[in-house]
Amino acid sequence: MKKYYIIALLLCLSLNSFSQASSDKLIRKGVGMHERGKYKEAIRYYEEALKLNSTSMSAIYEMSLSYLYLKDYDNALKYSTKVINANYQLLIIDAYCVKSTALSELGQEDQAIKLLNEAISKYKDEYLLHYNLGYSYFKQGNYELAINNLRKAIEIDPTHPDTFLLYAYSLNDTNKWVESFLSFHFFLLLEPNTERSKDAFGEMYDLINQTIDENSPGLEMEEGIDRQKLYAYIQRIKPVDDDPESKYRFFEQVSKSIFFTLGQIQNDTQSGPIWDFFVPIYSEILNSGYFETYCRYISACHSPQSLTWWNNNHKKVDNFIAWFEDGQGAEDEEADFGDDSDLDDNTEAVDED
Repeated sequence: MKKYYIIALLLCLSLNSFSQASSDKLIRKGVGMHERGKYKEAIRYYEEALKLNSTSMSAIYEMSLSYLYLKDYDNALKYSTKVINANYQLLIIDAYCVKSTALSELGQEDQAIKLLNEAISKYKDEYLLHYNLGYSYFKQGNYELAINNLRKAIEIDPTHPDTFLLYAYSLNDTNKWVESFLSFHFFLLLEPNTERSKDAFGEMYDLINQTIDENSPGLEMEEGIDRQKLYAYIQRIKPVDDDPESKYRFFEQVSKSIFFTLGQIQNDTQSGPIWDFFVPIYSEILNSGYFETYCRYISACHSPQSLTWWNNNHKKVDNFIAWFEDGQGAEDEEADFGDDSDLDDNTEAVDED
């Protein structure tokens, strides 16, 4: 009798293992469908997976995500809540993000904010929670709290493009156009070739091409930056011609001037994202020998000339990417920086009384 019990137990374990493997395979197929934008097909695979393993939190979470992309927010809410209630640690942060997004899209912004604050009190330094909370505050028009949470997200993980993009928009809405310009730059460094990259470059170009009223807060001194002098300098070098190459050269010259000017006025008493993050990175790029390559890189989405340059300079491109990722690159791009007199001239123009 005992022998039959052992055989039955082994058979049961074998069947469970087979069901688990089959369920996981179906989930992988569903994820593949989701990544191809076939969300309904993905959900059908997850449903099949749940028939084999009804407690699969992976299938339940992925289902919530596909429903979110289908804009079926009620089901996204339903399934993400199951993952949270199950306290499934591997996916619980993602589930909080899906649930908060669903609540936000259903017009329940206060509930989304409450949920995310509760999650942050439990899980502390999770950049996605701070990003989503920043997004909810942004939608409410509470830009100060949006900026605070987005800064926290950047401190935790400075590789998330969405954070820098939303940070740039939030800063722009509070007249912090210099910071916004820097944040758009970094978004484009992380994500240079998507449709929203083209929109982001256009928004960034508008920042330096805008006309600012002389009494605007956007021209007041902020964090040691004389924005009025920066703005006056930009006005003096605006291109007369409206052709793409003239616009690109204007963008490149303004970027060089702002990077150099901020690097020159940085000191040990300053802190915050400008001084602790943006200025050190852009100063390194400015002095790397890859500045033009960098500017062409982030403008290729918007400028046909930059895209052509990019396609015709593969060696410089590869060297820049290697330098940016590893801090190394071939030493054949000294000419890419231009001569130092360009920077001196720019600085004198900005600092001119």
